[in-house]
Amino acid sequence: MPDRAALLRACVEPLVAMDRRFARTISISGEIDAGLPFHGLPLGCVHEVESRSLACGIAFASLLSARIPDLSGQMVYVAADSSFHPLGLLSYGVPPERWIHVATRNSLDLAWTVLEALRCPRVSAVLAVTKAADLTLCRRWQLAAEGSGATGFLLTDTASQPAIASVITRWQINSIPALAGATFGEPYWAINLTYCRGGRPAQWRAVWRQDRLEQFSAPAGMPVPRPALRAGFAAANKLAV
Repeated sequence: MPDRAALLRACVEPLVAMDRRFARTISISGEIDAGLPFHGLPLGCVHEVESRSLACGIAFASLLSARIPDLSGQMVYVAADSSFHPLGLLSYGVPPERWIHVATRNSLDLAWTVLEALRCPRVSAVLAVTKAADLTLCRRWQLAAEGSGATGFLLTDTASQPAIASVITRWQINSIPALAGATFGEPYWAINLTYCRGGRPAQWRAVWRQDRLEQFSAPAGMPVPRPALRAGFAAANKLAV
């Protein structure tokens, strides 16, 4: 007969390990934190931020990165082009001197750059514009983030066919019409949590105002953006080993 105590330990130990693994978190907002099993966004791991407009994804990932309590840590932005404007992110709490921009030539260079940035102990966050990553590559990024404590945000397009194989949370951020009386510089977003390890999907509407996300109730007749459907993994981005 199997030992009941041993069976119980085998069931409980993975849950305890998950609590220890995601002990470091940052607050997103009161309402969103309450909907996450970690009561905040876990650090030292990799998340995906999808958006129809890359600007929305960059803004959301940047405001989260700015909340990481490591003011000396650099923030690395990795993409296949040079169209990155850090001055536009000042309103999200990120000074330009904290950014390091790396423009890569191909998908292998991008995968290697993200891996090395996540391994660096002087880096607090990595934002990478990518189209796809297979399970092996995602696992390597995740282990690198866990080892150094850096947090990764993979920025993807909801309209693209490939996808990211494995992350801790997956978000979809899209612009929605502002309410009457809104001022310039207050973006309104539909925030969809489409996947959360150990949690459930959820949706919120929020506005970025006075350095914080504020939830609001949409007036009658305002359309509710639906999370985009994923088409599966069509062309995984593999890293040579």
